[in-house]
Amino acid sequence: MNAQWTAKQLLDLGLSPADLRARAKAGALVRLRRGHYAIGSEASPEAEHLRLMRATALDVAQSSVFSHTSAAVLHGLPVDETTLGVATMIRTTPGHGNGSPQLRVRNTSLLGEHITVVDGFSVTTLERTLCDLARLSPLEWGVAAVDAGLRRGADPAEIRRILALHPRLQGVHVAKRVMAFADPRSESAAESLSRVQMRRWGVPSPHLQFEVIDADGVVVARTDFGWPELGLVGEVDGKAKYGRLLKPGQSAEDVVMREKRREQEIRRAGYWIVRWGWAEILDGRKMATIIEDGLRNALPRAS
Repeated sequence: MNAQWTAKQLLDLGLSPADLRARAKAGALVRLRRGHYAIGSEASPEAEHLRLMRATALDVAQSSVFSHTSAAVLHGLPVDETTLGVATMIRTTPGHGNGSPQLRVRNTSLLGEHITVVDGFSVTTLERTLCDLARLSPLEWGVAAVDAGLRRGADPAEIRRILALHPRLQGVHVAKRVMAFADPRSESAAESLSRVQMRRWGVPSPHLQFEVIDADGVVVARTDFGWPELGLVGEVDGKAKYGRLLKPGQSAEDVVMREKRREQEIRRAGYWIVRWGWAEILDGRKMATIIEDGLRNALPRAS
């Protein structure tokens, strides 16, 4: 249920301030921000953030534009879930206030050409959003956002042009590093962060979306990462639940068996395979250890 109310609307329905506090404490109402409530929790942190944005839009000047993390959510870019409790905006006219524990407003230079509308929200364009995320996010999340944006058709030349327009903004040098490392072949935030951790921990640079070809010249699998000269492929687990991989009439057991057969074909083609998940990605040393162990077990392939 997506219904949202202001406190005034609920008071007009006959509830008292004490009722609002009691229902919020009991979980019957969710307090989005001061004076705004909704029923229950949304299915995902991104959906919760959109609900916060809807509440925020009612309280701020119409000239303010959603940006940074909030713009990323609107454009479908990956963000660190721990940042989604705060809406982010850029103020385009002079003023003070409008900040709160659930809202960060920036007084950053913004041209009209870098403002668009998505789902009814005034928001920074995809390329401007990528610039801001690349400047101010931790490097790994900046890479994840730019990888995803390029995959969706963002113009890298336009991103660089926007950065050149604002050379004094905080983090421009970081954004340039992100742009140099970004690669649209990374198909998920997990893959993007894995690449950053590989670079940090001295893991050899992999081929992305590597195709495994058997002795008959048949492509038997496409893996997230490949070190073909070293006889190793790597995959990030957790990109999709088994349920998302199900075809009509299939069970989770069918998917597990299909994945096992795929792994057997990869091994028959002469490759050792390693896997890791979010726990290892967030602790790059653990991920690097898994890959290094795999390299020791793999047999280098003849060139």
